[in-house]
Amino acid sequence: MLGITPQYRGTLRNYIIAFGSLFDDIDIQRKDSGGNITSVIRVPLSYGPAQKYISRINSEDNDVAVVLPRMSFEISGITYDAGRKLGKMSGYTGAHDEFGNKKFVYHPVPWDVSLSLSLLVKNAEDGTQILEQILPFFTPSFIVPIKEVEELSIVRDTPIILDSVDISDQYEGDYQTRRVLEWNLGFTLKGYLYGSQDNKKTIKKSTAKIVNIDTNKDFSQQEYQINPDTATELDDYGFGSNITEFNNEK
Repeated sequence: MLGITPQYRGTLRNYIIAFGSLFDDIDIQRKDSGGNITSVIRVPLSYGPAQKYISRINSEDNDVAVVLPRMSFEISGITYDAGRKLGKMSGYTGAHDEFGNKKFVYHPVPWDVSLSLSLLVKNAEDGTQILEQILPFFTPSFIVPIKEVEELSIVRDTPIILDSVDISDQYEGDYQTRRVLEWNLGFTLKGYLYGSQDNKKTIKKSTAKIVNIDTNKDFSQQEYQINPDTATELDDYGFGSNITEFNNEK
């Protein structure tokens, strides 16, 4: 219905990968009573809703317990941001190919991508260790360079803003139920989505109509064929006059 060729640049996928890569190397330390480090645990990170892991933890027929701590993240929504809208008639142009054409894409449409990060821990100490490795980097935004269009090599410094930090205790008092402390962090990624791509031809010849104005107000018109392959200077064609009409031929 929109009359465009199906396309997929994987922009949202790149946003998800970039966001997840921020939190894939977080460790927590276990210490003894003397304050000595006894072990270091890498916190696993996966894409998906936190409720799925909480259900597995509380499931009675689960043979393999879910190891805590762990983290999960997911997209929770996408919202149009009119304040970052760019001009519709201009865009980005790539290099020429062997046929003299160059790739062109119009300015993208701004969208705010809402993401949530969940921290699942079994004690408060694990949760605070993870938080102290995340929160100091967001003031409240963190800039990440993300490649948005592969074919045009468009890389944009994308802000990721920390919006909220909430805690939820899933412990209900049953001795057979494992306690789960859940920290929920809400983020907004200031992203862009691009439309269809066009191939622009190189302008090889231009036609100009020039009007010469003399002291006697006598107007005369001449037409010039301008070939940029042979032209050296604009003065060769008398461009000191007023140009009244200019047409491009592709």
